[in-house]
Amino acid sequence: MSSTPSTHPPFIWGTRAAGLLLCVLSWRLGGWAFLGLAWGALSLLRVPRRGLLVELAVASSLLLLVSSDGLPLVGAALSLLVIPLAPESHALPMNGVDRYFYLQDGPGTRMNSHHFVDMDAPLEREPLERALSAVLKEVPLARSFVREAPLGITRFVAKRSWVGPTELLSWADLPVEAEDSRALDAAMDLRHLPPWRVIHAPRPDGGFRLCLTVHHSAVDGEGGLLMLDLLVRRYNELRAGRPLTPQVPLHGGQRLRDQLRPRGLGWTLRMMGRHFSLGDQDKGASAVLADDAAARPTHTRHHLLRIPGDTWQRLKGVSTARGVSRNDLLVGAVFRAADSLRQARGAPDQRFRAFVPTNLRAALGIPSGLGNYLGMLQVVARPEEIRSSGLERQLSESIRSMRVLEESVGFMVNMGLVTLMPPGMFRAALRKNDADPSMFNYSLLVSTIRQPEELALPEGVGTERVLVRGSLTGRPCIGVVIIHAGGDVHGVVEYLSPTMRDETVREFGDRWLAEVERLASEPRALPVAS
Repeated sequence: MSSTPSTHPPFIWGTRAAGLLLCVLSWRLGGWAFLGLAWGALSLLRVPRRGLLVELAVASSLLLLVSSDGLPLVGAALSLLVIPLAPESHALPMNGVDRYFYLQDGPGTRMNSHHFVDMDAPLEREPLERALSAVLKEVPLARSFVREAPLGITRFVAKRSWVGPTELLSWADLPVEAEDSRALDAAMDLRHLPPWRVIHAPRPDGGFRLCLTVHHSAVDGEGGLLMLDLLVRRYNELRAGRPLTPQVPLHGGQRLRDQLRPRGLGWTLRMMGRHFSLGDQDKGASAVLADDAAARPTHTRHHLLRIPGDTWQRLKGVSTARGVSRNDLLVGAVFRAADSLRQARGAPDQRFRAFVPTNLRAALGIPSGLGNYLGMLQVVARPEEIRSSGLERQLSESIRSMRVLEESVGFMVNMGLVTLMPPGMFRAALRKNDADPSMFNYSLLVSTIRQPEELALPEGVGTERVLVRGSLTGRPCIGVVIIHAGGDVHGVVEYLSPTMRDETVREFGDRWLAEVERLASEPRALPVAS
């Protein structure tokens, strides 16, 4: 087992030594060589990488213009000699959303996405370990690591896997929810390990669960499902002794500016100006669904949901009759359930603001693949709107208006701008924001995911359901994630403990399911033409 790429001592020390050597040579020569001194000093604040050593070698060679001896060539040669020690093969681009989720990960906030496959019997260990090895070899992102410096962050692909499948696979004796979800919420040190791991564990209600956890700085919801599909597909093939299919998802980590540049500088500047402001000004004016909003979250929990297939089909008829989507009905049901729960507890009337994640690949013209192309639509509903029959129509119009490119990429633009500041400064600002209850932003998160029809499921066992859980910050402290693929529809209410009690979440889930059933039972009268 080789040393971990991020702490590969000879390469890191060699890169820093090359920068110091350029400083010393430039200081000795003086005059115009002070430009080399500035460049050498700047290199000490940048991410160590092979390309930086090439820059230092070129800068050292240029010192020959003001030098009468060959010392600059010695410095250039030493810089080039360090390059073979680099553990990386190449860098993977990180967009603003990648950097934001990397920096947001902290003691009270785990930026991980979990993909569950619930089964009635355990998987076989040996083919599962071999499947992990196959993913490490085939997907560059799966064997990547992050290197951070005072002025930047970069994700690199290792030349070869430095971790084995046993280091990424936990064959647990306890459910993932046991011990305050310690196994599920465990931090990912992306400087030392790849941005994913797998847990195979029993379920509290019987059966077993396969859990693929991916760090949110690496992929969004679609990318996570693609990795799950590849892992299970490789398991099935290796278990059955079949040849591996060439279905390997490609990393899609283009920077946002590369997508917007073809639209013209004027359009890009207008759009950036439109989204320069982060959030609205009355951040504390939204309803919070929590038992103790000031409590410091210690771990995450989740409560399972199930919409019967018959109810899901009847919802389709109601949505068609109303001229809205089933997603609009589900979001409206979340608002109504949250509002009725607050009413039952005598809480004052306040507006609700929800995060509704959206996949921006279609808007940006990017094909399906890995990467982070996540937009966050802000959906607002006031008490009088929630209690009216026109809520779903209003939500539909609001969500559609925000799906245009100029609106939907606002989250990515904002994140790209604010994460240009030095990582340490941005991380400190995030921690200060997390510790300040007055900085509360959103009531809840609502996400609906369409399970791909071709998603591979484990062979040799019965699969009960596929679930997806996202990442929650302290505010919002509750989220509803629904995944549907025909038949019954499954989902989770995810929440932070002790901010919310288990019984409160169960009551919220019951109210939401009751509201969904009420909507599905409505007469399917066609909307009145205007």
